[in-house]
Amino acid sequence: MTMMDYESYIHNLPVMPQVAARIMKINEENLTISFKDLEKIIMVDPFLSSKILKVANSALYARQKQITNLQTAITLLGFKTIKSLVLLVSASTMFRKYSRIPFHQTFWKHSLLTAFIAKDAAEQYGMKSIRDEIFLAGLLHDLGRVALFHSEPEAYSRLLEEQEAEGKATRELEQKYFNTDHKEVGGAILAHWNFPEILSSPAREHGMLHITSPHKNAVLLVTVADIIALEVTQGTVTEEKEDLLAAIVNLTPLTAEQITFYRDEFIRQIELEPFFGECVSLFNVA
Repeated sequence: MTMMDYESYIHNLPVMPQVAARIMKINEENLTISFKDLEKIIMVDPFLSSKILKVANSALYARQKQITNLQTAITLLGFKTIKSLVLLVSASTMFRKYSRIPFHQTFWKHSLLTAFIAKDAAEQYGMKSIRDEIFLAGLLHDLGRVALFHSEPEAYSRLLEEQEAEGKATRELEQKYFNTDHKEVGGAILAHWNFPEILSSPAREHGMLHITSPHKNAVLLVTVADIIALEVTQGTVTEEKEDLLAAIVNLTPLTAEQITFYRDEFIRQIELEPFFGECVSLFNVA
């Protein structure tokens, strides 16, 4: 499919707030952008500003004093983390009016858990410098599913019913109903939005062993997190996904003990973290 073929899916998505779109285009290595400049961009949107401060305080909950202004938050957290928080809050705002729809509840719960597992795995994997990008890659890896759902909600609901009844793979059913799949659509949308390839590649290639992206390690970590998040929320995954997880883990330094930890203990630990709680609240998921 060409980019023109994906435009209808893009147009069916809610519009990203202008402030988030501006900030996502800023390269963090751009030394001409000061923290004060960044603060001015965010402050254009008062709702976004207040939410960023709330989430920033949850991320820095160990501090004794609450952060009350954006410039302090930006200084303490750094540009990359603030950029992640802007997109996190913006995504929750974009889809707020759909928050009671069962599809969105399930979707964002899975996406958040994938993001938190992927971020933690990045730190264990020696990729701490890009953990914020890995977090966003996990959050957005299934964005194509939202685009397909919003293009034809009734058709995608039938797809989900058929999947539950027959246990078929999501991509197989998406090809049947839409003649494309969420990976192709998600990767195309993020590329169209000019998001960095470290975010679009995992959306396009997660769940694959033969990865073409130069950000292979990011794709691998998101795949690991995606499968474990499915297992945690559903209680089980298909034998095919178990085999894929084993094959992917063999390509990373992650150990069997770490995988067991993510399956059995991780969710209980992060549920106690204020930052995770704030994210759950943002997306209104149980």
